[in-house]
Amino acid sequence: MTSRGGNASLAFEAAGSGVPLLALHGAYASRGEVHAFLEPMVGARAVRRLYVDLPGHGDSRPSSGFRRPDDVLDAVDRLIDAECGGRPFLLLGHSYGGHVARAVAARHPDRVAGMALVCTVVPGELRPAPSGVVRDDGVAAQLDDDQRAGYEAYFVVRTAATLERFRTVVLPAGGDVDVETLERAIATGPHAVDPDDVTIDAPVLVVSGRDDSWVGWQRQERLGDQYPHATVVTVADTGHALPHERPELVAALDGDWLDRVGV
Repeated sequence: MTSRGGNASLAFEAAGSGVPLLALHGAYASRGEVHAFLEPMVGARAVRRLYVDLPGHGDSRPSSGFRRPDDVLDAVDRLIDAECGGRPFLLLGHSYGGHVARAVAARHPDRVAGMALVCTVVPGELRPAPSGVVRDDGVAAQLDDDQRAGYEAYFVVRTAATLERFRTVVLPAGGDVDVETLERAIATGPHAVDPDDVTIDAPVLVVSGRDDSWVGWQRQERLGDQYPHATVVTVADTGHALPHERPELVAALDGDWLDRVGV
């Protein structure tokens, strides 16, 4: 499906029924990555998942209509209007998608029923963890050079299980991006409404990896000061690929978050 707005359209797919949940992927990925780790976590809950390809990614290309970061939020607003009406909705974002989720929530603080942020980008100094490896079973030798570089850049836990996740989830969700759109619009601001200035009075989950060498974890922990109903968890011995390295833990945390939301 596509939410249209001239040359600023967003592709998305919907699954399930119930309270709407807008699921947002990170930069250089597509909706398939979040779909893969969120679907098993939702299970039979009454949640209608809306998996979006952000501008410049996946099926939301070409993206010539996106000129600035707020254009992205305007397009998400059109999708929310079309798919959610005036109802409350949930937000979940991974990496850069977490920043978009926070920025959308800042526009609609009274309508957000809950928000989950996984390894989210926070504007400002990222403070990434030092590059390192938690566990390496030598499985990357099975990949060609390009794929091996991508796997080792993303995963700090390198086992047969995470290699399988990389092959079946991460690689298919990658691919070409619209670089011009990324340079113009895929950024953390400026926004007309600064997400750092808005409190969300709803259940929030913030989970990050202690060994995340992409976006770090310290600034994410501080979000607990902004969101009064936030569960904030920093997971040891995992990195930016946290949903793939510790899927059972992320599922348990997401389940607790959805319990608090009441779905």
